[in-house]
Amino acid sequence: MPKIVDHDERRGHIADAAINVITRVGFERLTMREIATEAGYAHGAIARYFPDKQSVLTASFLRLYDQANARIHAKIDGVRGLTALELACREILPYSPDGPPFARVVIAFWDHAAQDADVRRIHREHNMHWRDLFRTCLLEAKEDGELADDIDVDTAVGEIAARNAGWQMVAALLPDVSGDGRIDDGLAAMLAWLRRPGTRASR
Repeated sequence: MPKIVDHDERRGHIADAAINVITRVGFERLTMREIATEAGYAHGAIARYFPDKQSVLTASFLRLYDQANARIHAKIDGVRGLTALELACREILPYSPDGPPFARVVIAFWDHAAQDADVRRIHREHNMHWRDLFRTCLLEAKEDGELADDIDVDTAVGEIAARNAGWQMVAALLPDVSGDGRIDDGLAAMLAWLRRPGTRASR
């Protein structure tokens, strides 16, 4: 009886292998042969699923995004407001050990999104999902009386998204000024800006 192949599982395995290679050597030096070696497959097996490097990069980005999204929703289940926002950001921000190398995948994807309309559409769709999540958390914080009176929600959504994206760049390109402690300080400063004086987070 021929072996039944789970194609979704195989695509995920290849994407994981590509992530590992990109974090080691960068996207520009990535080859399909290196991915095949990392995954333990013949070179031709990779081509059946991904015709070129850009398709592998897209799959790698989506793999990281889906994993982060699953962690976020598990963490914030039953939690709301600024506490939920903090928990979500902690899953997005490039904390060690995985965050800094994975940031290289994210930055490579951003570069291609800036140049390719299809990749840009994928990035926008997923980025907007997180922006909607930030907005929901802020509206809950406002409803619960923990959001500072002078916070404009739409402005804050953009600021939170920019800070999360900015730390990806810092972690990948300026690791000497990154690190978990500094990310923690930046997150604490952002939450202090958002929080109404005299209120405290509940866990």
